[in-house]
Amino acid sequence: MVSQTSSDDGQTKILMKRGSKMKVLVIIFSMMVLTSTTAVAVDSSGNYAVWGIGKKSCFGFTQEVNGDDFDKFKHYIKGFLTSYNIFTEKTFSITGKMNEKEVIDWLSEYCAENPMFGLETALVNFTFDHYDKRMKSSGTSVGR
Repeated sequence: MVSQTSSDDGQTKILMKRGSKMKVLVIIFSMMVLTSTTAVAVDSSGNYAVWGIGKKSCFGFTQEVNGDDFDKFKHYIKGFLTSYNIFTEKTFSITGKMNEKEVIDWLSEYCAENPMFGLETALVNFTFDHYDKRMKSSGTSVGR
């Protein structure tokens, strides 16, 4: 990496080969990218778009728990939790060892206490409440 050194008024100058300068820049850039912090994906006011049935209120959710159209809610919940698992570092499963019924029961209880909140808000609070209990890895070397 060092091609020659020379002393000039007590200061040592290290002259690098042309390719070495590029390597140093690449290393510095890589370190900056790898050490950057993760940002929450919201706008400057703290808002974000909610799609589909996640816009429904907790009241609407509790009214449908035993209804014929509850599968719509289950699909949304599963998609939300899967997305959370994909985009959250060191998370295999935010639900830990909970099964689907236990997740629905948790959401039902939360929504009964907070009927004016949205289903999406209930799910976000679920992730906050269960973050420390999440499964960090699958226990296998295989993905998914």
